[in-house]
Amino acid sequence: MGVSNDPQLPPDGLELTRRQLDVVLAIDRLRDTAPEPSTLLTSIVKLLADKFQADFCLLCLLDRETRELELKSVSERRGHMSRASPEAVRSLAWQVLEAGDVVIWQENDLPPAWHALAVEDTESAMFALPYESHEASAQASGSGQLAGVPVCLGEERLGVLLLARSEAPFTQGDVVLLKAAESQIDSAVMQTYAHYELEQRNLELETIYRVDRIRDQNLSFDDMLNAVLHELCTVIKAAMGFVMLYDRTGQRLELRASTHDNLFRVAPTFDIIDQAANEALQRARLVCYNELGGALHSLMCIPLILRDEIIGVLGVTDGDGGRGFNSEDCRLLTAIASQMDTAIFESLERVRLRRVLGRAVDQRVMERILANPDVDFLKGERSVLTVLYADIRGSTRLAERTDPELLVGFINDYLSRMTEVILSNQGTLDKFVGDEVMALFGAPFPQPDHALRAVRVGLEMQRAHQGVMESWNARGVEAAPIGVGIATGELIVGEMGSAQRSDYTVIGRAANLGARICAVAQAGQVLASQATYDLVMSRVEATPIHGLALKGVGGQVTVYDVTRILD
Repeated sequence: MGVSNDPQLPPDGLELTRRQLDVVLAIDRLRDTAPEPSTLLTSIVKLLADKFQADFCLLCLLDRETRELELKSVSERRGHMSRASPEAVRSLAWQVLEAGDVVIWQENDLPPAWHALAVEDTESAMFALPYESHEASAQASGSGQLAGVPVCLGEERLGVLLLARSEAPFTQGDVVLLKAAESQIDSAVMQTYAHYELEQRNLELETIYRVDRIRDQNLSFDDMLNAVLHELCTVIKAAMGFVMLYDRTGQRLELRASTHDNLFRVAPTFDIIDQAANEALQRARLVCYNELGGALHSLMCIPLILRDEIIGVLGVTDGDGGRGFNSEDCRLLTAIASQMDTAIFESLERVRLRRVLGRAVDQRVMERILANPDVDFLKGERSVLTVLYADIRGSTRLAERTDPELLVGFINDYLSRMTEVILSNQGTLDKFVGDEVMALFGAPFPQPDHALRAVRVGLEMQRAHQGVMESWNARGVEAAPIGVGIATGELIVGEMGSAQRSDYTVIGRAANLGARICAVAQAGQVLASQATYDLVMSRVEATPIHGLALKGVGGQVTVYDVTRILD
């Protein structure tokens, strides 16, 4: 093996200079005219193979992230590349990079690994030296040569150019020409890097845009997941995409969506997917495995975490024999995940809001809530609110004297009519407790007139219930009037309960007071607390009732029997 060290120009120096200029200009023209990087590299390699009359010429480049050598382009005359062994070319290329200069190998001083591949095992050779047989090689001993040229830009190693020829050895003039070519190849390689980086950024932006468009289509949660997964598999060219969501009750990941409609196809590899997904969560970063073997060839997944809350895992798999995932795929998955965690979080929040508040508020209020994604309506907070309770008087006696089916029909009709009155006034239905109805005013949206709304609803409930009783009296149900109690005060409001069941409700002294006032309200009455009356006194007609003793409330209490709202 020989390493060139500033070889002297041959006597025909002028001709060599002309050839140098010719190579430089030819590569420069390719840089200006090649439509895209792969065409540029292929054209350069073919050009050099022709210029040096090489039996083959190839270009390997270092991946800028993994620092692994990748074969980018090959030009060959005798078809030896069909027996390519990547390890052979990598071994030679690394020797050239370590040497840092043009390396010329004579056939008899080729590296052992190369010699073994070229002579002893032609079936698996990276490239057999261009002789028809070992005997022919022996007859032409010393005529075959291999040249390696490191491609560098300053101190940065970019890759290696390898050329082989049998008809004539590489001269010092050839070495000079190879160095001249390398001085242009390094710029061409940087040009391809810049092109690929720009192309990758554009692809990421386009993908983010398309995912964002999917989110804007107001699809159902499951349809949104499936649409994003199909987009993901198209961009990354994966065999399957999947989303696993984190179940807080069981504290584990559950497969929620997959591009495989038949989950029997997922089952054989689920343990591997589940293990990798949990690893991604534990490490809080993307994990990628290639050449797994078995049913899966490659697997890549990334945790979906937003606002320090675990949402789940987004991932892709590549079928057995697939190409595997590279750094560009990792960046694409990360870009999509950056949109998916928000999308899933928002969708889950919408699902949660509809689950907790869907039956509690009017549809118009629900749309206002969903239109404010930055507001956490379910978190606990202190607010001055008004609560209302309505309860049937004599319900125990009514239950004892009424046929069960008839009673259920009556109660359901009564509760439905009361709910309609509450929601039509943009109140919030808190809960039913038997035949008792509880409603809130001033939450989840602030309402400056929450007290007046509650009083208005109480009076409308009395009128609506009169119609309910008239209808059911005709069917044999005894008269069952209601009493209404209203109270205002500072309450804690929010979603309360367990992972299995939760409600949007309030706790606090005013809530207890409202229930106690309702308990003493007579048939047809709407009784309001002092705090409620103070807020509505100029708008209502009411009679004070002094000296009430309410269970669980210290001292005597004054309430107001409201009979009408002053228009």
